[in-house]
Amino acid sequence: MSSTFHLLETSKRSLLTHQVALQTTGQNITNASTTGYSRQRVSMVASRPLEAPGLMRSNTPGQIGTGVEYDSITRIRNTFLDVQYRRENQSMGSWQIQNETLTAIQNIVNEPSTNGLSTVMDKFWNSWETLNRDPSLLSARVAVAGAASNMADTFKHIGESLTSLEKDINSSIDKKVQQANTLIDGIADLNHLIRYTEALGNNANDYRDQRDVMIDQLSSIVDVSFSEDSSGMTNITSAGVNVVSGETGTHLTTDAATDATSGELNGYVKSLGETGKIRDQLNALVNTLATGDINVTLSNGYVTKQDLTALNDVTLKDGTVIPKGTTIPAGSSVTSSIQLTVKGFNGLHELGYTLTSPTTDGVPFFTANGGGDFTIDNIAVNPAILKDTNMIAASSKYETLNGVDKAIRGNSDIANAIAGLRDAIFTFPDALTSLSNGTTDDYFRAVVGDLGIRSNNVETNYNNQQTMVDNIEIQRQSTSGVSLDEEFTDMIRFQKAYNAAARVVTAVDEMLDKIINSMGIVGR
Repeated sequence: MSSTFHLLETSKRSLLTHQVALQTTGQNITNASTTGYSRQRVSMVASRPLEAPGLMRSNTPGQIGTGVEYDSITRIRNTFLDVQYRRENQSMGSWQIQNETLTAIQNIVNEPSTNGLSTVMDKFWNSWETLNRDPSLLSARVAVAGAASNMADTFKHIGESLTSLEKDINSSIDKKVQQANTLIDGIADLNHLIRYTEALGNNANDYRDQRDVMIDQLSSIVDVSFSEDSSGMTNITSAGVNVVSGETGTHLTTDAATDATSGELNGYVKSLGETGKIRDQLNALVNTLATGDINVTLSNGYVTKQDLTALNDVTLKDGTVIPKGTTIPAGSSVTSSIQLTVKGFNGLHELGYTLTSPTTDGVPFFTANGGGDFTIDNIAVNPAILKDTNMIAASSKYETLNGVDKAIRGNSDIANAIAGLRDAIFTFPDALTSLSNGTTDDYFRAVVGDLGIRSNNVETNYNNQQTMVDNIEIQRQSTSGVSLDEEFTDMIRFQKAYNAAARVVTAVDEMLDKIINSMGIVGR
């Protein structure tokens, strides 16, 4: 039989259970804006009835319920969506960094614009056109030196900006590795707290939420592969390293960034490849312009100061015909056009004669600081030319007066040939761009076009990935996020149940009062 106080105990259980339900609802409401918080629910079950099935029981028919109790407080979470989110989030992290880097490179190259490299190169070629019209004009020579110096400085500025960008990327790699290591330590610590808490039979909901947020953040930095063991601890592998094993965290190093298959670290490594690619492309432009093999024609003849080999039959002033491929002696005056293979801009300029007295030839127009191949970092105008513009070799002829060799001031054959290099077809290194043969302007346009295509592809992939991550996050929030409308409804429901249980307690109290204080005194 049930106790006289049975109904009082039943009501007490209801009060306690719905009090916990109201507390949990309040927890949900207060954390509605908390990042990574998963809404929690109290799992209510009917408590064990008085007459449980068994061999020994009373003759009272049926079972008398003992009320309600809760067996757990669980968080609402969809692990499948978590796996999807982290997989897509790590891809988005890589695309985001690549997109930012290519945007920065585009800003450095600054094309198309009215003050970019293409404009500077146009002014350089135009200055040679002006010099060709009057090779003895001082202002034209000063303009050539200034335009050339400006072009070299523009190349150097691009090189310095790329170097600064590379330093920023390497610095960011270091910072991201430190950030990842902090998250790894945090996840390992939370593993310990979760194992300890759940070993006592409780649900470590808040700790699990904090751990999930950290794993989400880690997935943005580096690729993550994770699994949960029977004790509730998550094990994680990133960049080929088992970074979290139970309660133990293993730190990543900056060298591990190269092993990252996705995430921001992977994006930074690929970004270094992008800066290296644009640098290689521009280095090829500079080196080919300065020293690349090119065939030129001096249509008005040429006076040699050194032995030369022509690509065609040439006729000398004395009527001698020099077959192609054979040596033209130094000091020869060529009366026909002469075709030569020269080493780029420098090679052609070295064929000309300066306005100094005596005249000189073989003066390189550009120099590479430190020697070696020309690059955007080391190209410079010959200091001798900047010091004395008479060192610009515009003439292809010289004469000897009073035993002194002097260039013919009005001759501009070399200046004309140099101006023609603007439309000359150079051979550029293969595999750097879609163009291997073309003018310097064509090649630079190919570099800019290639950069634009890569940048557009990366931006498209980033936007698509961002949309995918956002959609998955919306699905996650629809499952785990707090709905204030739903919580307010639950709050009213639990409040009504609590009040009803309290009213039952009051009724039982009145019944007991009647039994205790009023029964047994009738008729006295």
